[in-house]
Amino acid sequence: MLEMFVYPVSAVMKFWHWLLAEQFNIPANATWIASVILLVFTVRGIILPFAWQTYKSARTTYLMRPHLEAVKKQYGESVTPEELRAEDEERKRIQKEHGYNPLAACVPALIQIPVFLGLYRLLLWMAVPDAAGGRSLGVLSEPEIESFRSAVLFGVPLPAYVSMSDEQFEFLGTTQHDVRTLAIPLIATAIVLTSTNLLVNQLRNRATLEWENTMTRQTYYMLYWLIPIVAGALLTAGLTGLVPIALLMYWVCNNLFTTLQTAAFSVLIVRRYPSEEIHHRSQAEAKAAVDTRKRENKERKLALRRKRLTAITRPQSFNEIRREIKAEKQARKDAKAAEKADKKALTKERNQARKELNRQIMAERKAAKEAKKAGKAGQAGKDEAPTIAGSTRWTPPAAPGSAKS
Repeated sequence: MLEMFVYPVSAVMKFWHWLLAEQFNIPANATWIASVILLVFTVRGIILPFAWQTYKSARTTYLMRPHLEAVKKQYGESVTPEELRAEDEERKRIQKEHGYNPLAACVPALIQIPVFLGLYRLLLWMAVPDAAGGRSLGVLSEPEIESFRSAVLFGVPLPAYVSMSDEQFEFLGTTQHDVRTLAIPLIATAIVLTSTNLLVNQLRNRATLEWENTMTRQTYYMLYWLIPIVAGALLTAGLTGLVPIALLMYWVCNNLFTTLQTAAFSVLIVRRYPSEEIHHRSQAEAKAAVDTRKRENKERKLALRRKRLTAITRPQSFNEIRREIKAEKQARKDAKAAEKADKKALTKERNQARKELNRQIMAERKAAKEAKKAGKAGQAGKDEAPTIAGSTRWTPPAAPGSAKS
């Protein structure tokens, strides 16, 4: 499966090597190093418009949020097909006004994943002969592959990696010390750029975070823990894994491009689609509501701890305090159960109304389709009518010498 992705990537790399070596007469060693770098920038440049669509989709979602919240407040408890139809029409109107496309954010990932898999696999196979397993490396010829494997960066072969055996170091004409001297700065640069990108994205997402959504909020906080995990994974892979110098170059170049892209797009998207006071107010209110709930939960837990401490210091009131705590817990539990039951009942009524609305829509579509079909049949009948009405019966010509009437 991955071999299919290798072909277009290898074709781009072959083009840059041919252009630099044949047209500009650059030495083979430098052309392969430049080809790896230009390959990354070429691929990222191709998918740049789709990456912009991802930013635009996220920004549009943020700009629509206050308007959609207003629709939710207006129709949140609607239980009739007519009200649900009005709610759907209002949502569609808002999405149309903002030019929202729900599939726009999915396209970049669908394109980037196979491209990056092919890129990684190609560099791995080219740099490490054993990893190829006898497979063809796209459109690259055998002399080109051997030329790549003999290329060096600061005296270190591109196929070399830190965890190689002593025999492999000797075969490539280098040492582990030399490879470490080059690999560690590359790994450190990749880690710094990757961590910076993740942190900048987190700060950028915080300004437009959907605070009222519990899953979104928890995911946002969880991603902070991902930064050191990713850094540790890159460090471990670079020092102990099968990651040649060529792939470390790819990591650095790819993350450098991502850093530049994030900085540029973050500025452009705000200027192109500026927010208004309604967005700032909605964001502040949502954040304040979350902070209020957190503060209330914290105060409730502190009050509970104080009561337990009082029960310990005053044994004579232990049973009374225990009953109070139990009653508070039960009351809170009953309130949550009642709220859950109300939501469940409302959801059930809305689902029934939604089914009825879907039946109405299907019936309307069927009626429109039949009317369209009947209209076509009527138009066809009108087109044939003049031909039939204007036709005349054919009569044979009169015989010669016959008398005229």
